[in-house]
Amino acid sequence: MSDQNAAQKDRTPDWDMSPYFPEMDGNVYRTFRHTLDADVKSLLQHVHTLGKIEHGQLAVWIDLLQKLEEITARTGHLSSYLGCMGAADAGNETIQGETAAAKAARAGLVKIFVVIRAALKEADEDVFAALLNAPELNEATYFIGRLRKSASWSMEPELEALAADLDATGLSAWGRLYDQVSGTLEFDLVVPGQETRRLPVAMTRSLLEDADPTVRKAALDGANRAWEQTSSVTAACLNAIAGARLALYKRRGIQHFLEPALFDAGISHKTLDTIMAVAAARKAVAQRYLQRKAQLLGREKLGFQDLMAPLPLAYSERVNWAEARTRVLSAFESFYPDLARFAEMAFEQDWIDYSPRLGKRPGGFCSTSSIIRQSRIFMTYNETVGDISTLAHELGHAFHGWLMRDMRPWSRRYPLTLAETASTFAEQLLIDAVLTNPAATPAQRALVLDSRMQDGAVFLLNIPMRFSFEQAVYAERAQGELSVSRLKALMQEAQQEWYGDCLAPDELDPWFWASKLHFYITDVSFYNFPYTFGYLFSMGIFALAKKEGPAFLPRYEALLRLTGSDSAENVAAKSIGVDLEVADFWNASIDLIENDWALFQTETNNLFDTGA
Repeated sequence: MSDQNAAQKDRTPDWDMSPYFPEMDGNVYRTFRHTLDADVKSLLQHVHTLGKIEHGQLAVWIDLLQKLEEITARTGHLSSYLGCMGAADAGNETIQGETAAAKAARAGLVKIFVVIRAALKEADEDVFAALLNAPELNEATYFIGRLRKSASWSMEPELEALAADLDATGLSAWGRLYDQVSGTLEFDLVVPGQETRRLPVAMTRSLLEDADPTVRKAALDGANRAWEQTSSVTAACLNAIAGARLALYKRRGIQHFLEPALFDAGISHKTLDTIMAVAAARKAVAQRYLQRKAQLLGREKLGFQDLMAPLPLAYSERVNWAEARTRVLSAFESFYPDLARFAEMAFEQDWIDYSPRLGKRPGGFCSTSSIIRQSRIFMTYNETVGDISTLAHELGHAFHGWLMRDMRPWSRRYPLTLAETASTFAEQLLIDAVLTNPAATPAQRALVLDSRMQDGAVFLLNIPMRFSFEQAVYAERAQGELSVSRLKALMQEAQQEWYGDCLAPDELDPWFWASKLHFYITDVSFYNFPYTFGYLFSMGIFALAKKEGPAFLPRYEALLRLTGSDSAENVAAKSIGVDLEVADFWNASIDLIENDWALFQTETNNLFDTGA
């Protein structure tokens, strides 16, 4: 390959997006956009002519709901496409413009839902029951029931329509601004004795997994200098997003800023309180691991930049993409052949954009379209063991979507709490494949246990830390805007609350609030606690799978297919017979982490002479 072609490859995404549209802004794309916009406008006009939901009008309303579901699926298809394209090429002005235009056009769809919610709210109980019993709406009743429930939080229809119009240029615009800034932001990696390199901030996470402590420190310091330079913008984004939400909550009669997040997550406040109480009570499990990690790295306490550091083993390896693919497929095949066959298809059909390059947005995700019944995986693969886990994780997400591909769109809309079930399960298969392999070396076992314990630390410490920080931000934002210095202080307070003595007090990360994309997602609030829920929920499910063997897999798949059709509590009760509002299930999941901690101690004691 010539240097010119290699350079071009560095700028070209790996995935094939042509099943969505043959080309960005081509004729097929333009026709799709035009038809969708026209259909939304037509349905919006039609819904205003229907009046109340009454027995004599049920057929008309049923037809309307079916059309709306189909339009919603097409809107999701477009959103998935533009989200993927924008992540792969954050500086592309055409994509930015199309994303903004799609957000504006989506306001019409939101207005349709405004009218429907109002009508559902006013419908008599017997009429609503008859609507839900219609065969045409089979398997969509949970979604429609949630529409009626959410109507109690609605403003007058005229104000909800105005809010929908303003979203594109207000709340969502701040999120797009953050995406643009983070996707194009670069920093200088200054490592003593090495040539200074200019890198995108998307590279920071992988660099924090480098074996060289000077590289890790330089990566966090360099990235944070870049975030500091743009801190006025990121602070404005965070203040605007939280402020807009709080203003709308007040007008909608929402008493507490967590209520919409809990509703979106499909869990009760009691369940969330139970999870966080259990995490707080047992955070020492993860803290002991980090203290042991500090010992192994020759430090009294870790710095924030060391949280994802590899063990000091000569075995710490770089794993190329081909080998990563082989490892993931082999791990899946050993316990779950159907998952392996699915993953092979995803690789063969180029569903994954993995190459590092300038212009890529930070982070990783899986996006699914119910129109083409396919997913796309976005990540930046830098040949680390952690990147292999990310690959398995995102393939788990894609498999979840694949299992639901034949279901109607509204029954596929599962909450974030249950969205992490399949992804974490897939990760555990990857790790377990090493731990159960008799040919695995002590170093390999220690590395995978370290990876599993790192996950435990993330979900028992880091995610609750984000939750504490975000709660504090919303509480204070209700009184006025937060300064950059105040955001830094709240971030450090949250880190001290959850990490305790594990981290050196002068090596915290006060800029974490600026670098973490999750705080700036505008479609859903509090994009954090669902990850702790999903991790612990999946750990419990994985334990059942290991206990029952392959016979459990049909129950597991039935659980995944149910995730868009009931609350998390009911999904758990129906599928695996547990009560999520009591601590027992969550403590049992953390018991698995404690077991891994004991194994980690044993393996590292055998490998290192630390006096432990």
